[in-house]
Amino acid sequence: MEANTQRDEMHDRVVNFYVQNPSERLCDVLVRHVEAPLKPRDEHGRFRVNPILLLLAIMFALVCGTFLFFSLVQS
Repeated sequence: MEANTQRDEMHDRVVNFYVQNPSERLCDVLVRHVEAPLKPRDEHGRFRVNPILLLLAIMFALVCGTFLFFSLVQS
């Protein structure tokens, strides 16, 4: 019951977002949140990822790799 409520609430939020900003795309909003806060583009106009998010992704991959190694290889 609670999952359906959350899904409906999220759907309503997305609909309200598109009603308020019809030209705004969800992909553009996601890119804005992922790009580097101080310098989002380099001198050639290429996208730069937020260094903190990149560090967290690398640490997550290392933790998952370590977990898989010790749970699958060591058994």
